[in-house]
Amino acid sequence: MITITAWLRLMRLGNAPTALSAIAGAWALYGGKPLQVAGVGMAIVAAYIGGMLLNDFFDQSFDEKYHPDRPLPQGLIPRSHVIAAASFCGILCLTLAGRFALTEAVILVAAVGLYSWYHKSSVWMAALLLGTCRGVAVLMAAAMLGDGASGISTPIVLTLTVAHGAAGAAITLAASQEHRQRPGPGGLVPLVRLLPLVVFVLLDPPGSTLEDWATDPGLLAMLGWLVWELACERKRRSEQPGQAVGAWIAGFSAVDLVVASWVLHVPSMALATICFILSRLLQRFLPAT
Repeated sequence: MITITAWLRLMRLGNAPTALSAIAGAWALYGGKPLQVAGVGMAIVAAYIGGMLLNDFFDQSFDEKYHPDRPLPQGLIPRSHVIAAASFCGILCLTLAGRFALTEAVILVAAVGLYSWYHKSSVWMAALLLGTCRGVAVLMAAAMLGDGASGISTPIVLTLTVAHGAAGAAITLAASQEHRQRPGPGGLVPLVRLLPLVVFVLLDPPGSTLEDWATDPGLLAMLGWLVWELACERKRRSEQPGQAVGAWIAGFSAVDLVVASWVLHVPSMALATICFILSRLLQRFLPAT
């Protein structure tokens, strides 16, 4: 039981649903058979889990000094097992991506590996690489479900790519201050998510009347997401400001729900909602960072 718990901590499973929901936009646009959609989700989650394992593999000396309660410093899992599991995850991601999304998968796996190796050396490079991971995951899902390069060129996919990529970078910058002061600056994460969403709405408005705007599912979901971002800011200002990081990470699924709602694709809306709720539940037992 201790070993299982240690593996779950290494994988940071509380955040894994937010990686899975990255397929929501592509699924809403292109559809797909259940097994095909499941394969896309498995590829992205495999890349995520592999990255989390590599994080602890490369951070062991740092964790021995600052986080001795982590599984590797405690000797709960051999390092050889961790690198073997991470390698398997990378190979699984590349295999599932297939010929339509192989380029995106290679970029994703490379970015994951570079981030895990280099993220303690430069916070700016870490932000760039993690933003790349989050953004390319969206592109890979679109390429897998949309039959290649043509699947990644739609406005919705590009909007979600920019929103996730920018948010991934912003959360990395904010979280780098988590142990020194309040993660921040405040407003950075919602701002970088909001800008591409607003640009999309302005370029493709829901209608010409106030009623069209007030009843549009995408805008209603966007309003719900903004309420969540306000809750994140309250967490950032609370006595336990580190909780904001986990809440921001869960926000990836909230943004996926917004995009799925624009298309009004109920299955992908349900997926994003479930991933958001599941992430918050798992984060109660498995630390987000």
